[in-house]
Amino acid sequence: MFGHKYLRIHQLGFIVEDMEKAIRDYSKIYHIKRWYHAANEMKDQIYYKGKKIKDDGFDVVIGYSGNLEIELITSSAKENIYVNFLRENGPGLHHISYFVSNLDNAVKDYEAIGFELVQNGTMGNKSVVTRYAYLRPPNSRYGNIVELQQTRMFDIFTVYRNSFLTWAGTFTGGAERIKLPGL
Repeated sequence: MFGHKYLRIHQLGFIVEDMEKAIRDYSKIYHIKRWYHAANEMKDQIYYKGKKIKDDGFDVVIGYSGNLEIELITSSAKENIYVNFLRENGPGLHHISYFVSNLDNAVKDYEAIGFELVQNGTMGNKSVVTRYAYLRPPNSRYGNIVELQQTRMFDIFTVYRNSFLTWAGTFTGGAERIKLPGL
């Protein structure tokens, strides 16, 4: 069932406490030269355990190690999947992510084998919108989280993000290049 639909992991997602320090550290660990701040004008479109939450401190930065996207996340909400992970585990690897062409169907596929939808939402701006869902496997608290993502450009077609599209997003408002001294 899954082998032909979800061919490879596209992203590793890390929860961090200090974004600038994490960018510097993960640049060395994963040999990343360029980082991008993901645009998010939709901070009020987050649902944790089915309840709508707002997270003004939610921040996402992405970089690429070859074809693998590395995502760094911070959050200042009182409760969501990120702050609960940080509180219980400290900073570190939070999830693996698959990019999918139909998020609703992919969530149903995972729920059919016992995964629980923990958090979902929408982020982006008028040019690029990503819908995402975090699912927890059966008999697990926060380990082994799977994220499913569907990204659409101009609400016309689904794209699978890569370093070129992220760079191109700097021209459409979907991403902003991060420039730190010494990187």
